[in-house]
Amino acid sequence: MNRVLTWSGVAVSTVLVVAFAAMFQVGTCADAAPGTGESVCTSGPAIGVPALWAVVVIGTVVVLFAVWRAVVAFRSSGRSGQR
Repeated sequence: MNRVLTWSGVAVSTVLVVAFAAMFQVGTCADAAPGTGESVCTSGPAIGVPALWAVVVIGTVVVLFAVWRAVVAFRSSGRSGQR
């Protein structure tokens, strides 16, 4: 059962890291000269869009692997208790 909790913790921790990376945003504004137009502002993830996608993809793979290992550990712990 200890392995189940460990792999579950890995999955939860990975989800939190991915959410943390996606949560922080940065913004920039290009101010126009007075009377010549409007300011243009943009925002996006602090680590950049490509890096965020990499974090999401790698995080998804890690979570899927951790859940799979937790299920395998749970099933094997149930079989050892039947003997």
